[in-house]
Amino acid sequence: MSASREIVDAFYTALAELDLERFEALHQPDVVYNVSGNTIISGRYDSFAALKAALPLIFDALDFTRFRFASKWKVMNEGPDGITAIMEAEGVARNGQRYDQRYVHIFTFREGKIASVHEFFDTQLANESLEFGKQNPVSTDGEFTF
Repeated sequence: MSASREIVDAFYTALAELDLERFEALHQPDVVYNVSGNTIISGRYDSFAALKAALPLIFDALDFTRFRFASKWKVMNEGPDGITAIMEAEGVARNGQRYDQRYVHIFTFREGKIASVHEFFDTQLANESLEFGKQNPVSTDGEFTF
């Protein structure tokens, strides 16, 4: 198994276990996250510190007694420029609505850590189940780019 694949497995394991300290340690401090769609968290984040501002909006909307990130994942493609993987999450939001979500992540790496992530998911499901439409958007560093 490649070092990059080990990082991806650790990424999903940390999400599944809600180990945010280990999750953060897998990233370069200047990691760039591009979150797709039209949600209150969509856009570009130019550092892990910027991304952390959006995480409470997600985590506060979920009932972690009945929800789990990374219930399963699979690396779909690995090449010299990065890894593409699919992750499934399943469970219930705090409002009682189902939030069974599928994510696609495109990772790049630098010096043994995650350098960038492009994240794609069902944004309509997120807006409805997590009631994102009732909240103000977070301040991002810009629009989604590739």
